[in-house]
Amino acid sequence: MRKVTTASILIFHFLYLTPHSYSSPTNTQLKHPVFEKRAPESPEDLLAIEKQVRSVLQTSKKATVCIQGNGSGSGVIISEEGLVLTAGHVSGEPDKKLTVVLQDGTKLEAKALGRSSAADSGLIQITKEGKYPYVELAPPASVFKGDWIYAVGHPGGFDQERGLVLRVGRVIHRSTDTIQTDCKLIGGDSGGPLFDMLGRVVGIHSRVSMKNEQNYHVTVRAFKRDWERMLKGNIVSLDDSFAKIERKGGFLGIKRVSHPKGILVTGVIGNSPAAKAKLRAGDIITHINGAKIENLNLFRYLINKNGPGDKVVLDTIKRWDGGNGKVEVKLGNRNDFIPAKQPQNLGNG
Repeated sequence: MRKVTTASILIFHFLYLTPHSYSSPTNTQLKHPVFEKRAPESPEDLLAIEKQVRSVLQTSKKATVCIQGNGSGSGVIISEEGLVLTAGHVSGEPDKKLTVVLQDGTKLEAKALGRSSAADSGLIQITKEGKYPYVELAPPASVFKGDWIYAVGHPGGFDQERGLVLRVGRVIHRSTDTIQTDCKLIGGDSGGPLFDMLGRVVGIHSRVSMKNEQNYHVTVRAFKRDWERMLKGNIVSLDDSFAKIERKGGFLGIKRVSHPKGILVTGVIGNSPAAKAKLRAGDIITHINGAKIENLNLFRYLINKNGPGDKVVLDTIKRWDGGNGKVEVKLGNRNDFIPAKQPQNLGNG
């Protein structure tokens, strides 16, 4: 049977947005095998995707809002008290007065809190006290390349007759701060939520375009990194961001590529901490300090959160020696092995 591509499920977009009765998921597992396949293979697979989205969509729609004040954008409520996640370029300057529009057209006064120019993340607070519909945040680094997701927003601005617009797609690429998907987004979607198939927020639309290679979402991890400072109303610059501060300079000294079980060592720098720990090309590192390595970005994050002199425990599979084992490594200083780039001499002019 001919395989059905992601684009085939676009026929469901308007079906999803019609009035319907929905129920929330009762577990955190996606049981249907379609979610483990490279692509849907039958109408039954597509119906399983539709059923899963239907089970969580109503809650997602109630929490997704239109934000007016810096043009028109989108956002999502993530607390009963009315805390809203959006893109930094949608929230704007701290304390700016904004209007949040709920799904039913109700307009609420709100104000911008802080934002991060490092990640284009922003927080908004609805100022009227009340109990608002909200959704949960997914744990950081919980979606991966190929995972099914769905995007919601107000493209072109709030339109109550049309309602929210939903797009279902898959993750193309993910890094520490961004997720790239094949969901088609346009102006007005900025700041809107990206959900996993359990209805949890995994990202916020940041750079939107009909071209996939220009379509990015800010990750939950990027929000949480600068969370406290944004709550206080600060503007977090790239120089201030923990994206930079958290890199403590710990250095292992390997060349590597992704591997289904973690990362594969393809080379070892002479006299580096990795060399002293007798790591060699062909070894596979599966965990760092007990944390499973899901991808190269997570590997870099787990190493960079440690400084020179810190000890880390690596779970390894020794391809040439045989067997599995734990290796304790004392990290070195990156600058001892990779000198910092010198600034160019631009002269006095």
